[in-house]
Amino acid sequence: MIFSRRRFPFLLYPLAAAVVAFAATSQISPDKPVINFRLPNFTPEGYRSWLVRGSEAQYLPKNNEVDVKGLTLSVFSGKSDDKLTTMILSPAARILPDKSMVVSDSTLRVINDDFEATGTGWRYEHKERKIIIDKKVRVTLHGEIKNFLK
Repeated sequence: MIFSRRRFPFLLYPLAAAVVAFAATSQISPDKPVINFRLPNFTPEGYRSWLVRGSEAQYLPKNNEVDVKGLTLSVFSGKSDDKLTTMILSPAARILPDKSMVVSDSTLRVINDDFEATGTGWRYEHKERKIIIDKKVRVTLHGEIKNFLK
């Protein structure tokens, strides 16, 4: 469909009126969960650093935290190549945005080009790009380890 410059603005008026009417009658409430949650994080240069997704999220204003169900945390290189470096999957977690951290007592699966790891009770510290797993840790390395037992 092609719009001419003269006709296009007139099509926006009904849409703008509907948005204003919706905003006047609806409220955003921290008491209700957000379905299909997404929270990106960017470097100071504007490159994608991480993307947190979840099937459901609940904002906790008292602590400025977010509880997420069905977490998928995608960690990127933070450079212009926008390379996905690590995926972190967990049924439940809590995002601490002020600390650039994600924590959970739940299970975890980490997927990376070099290894895969699973466990229970974990913390991801984004500033250090470090994952700490407390219990039932299992790591599978994908690379070759030379002279390991020498």
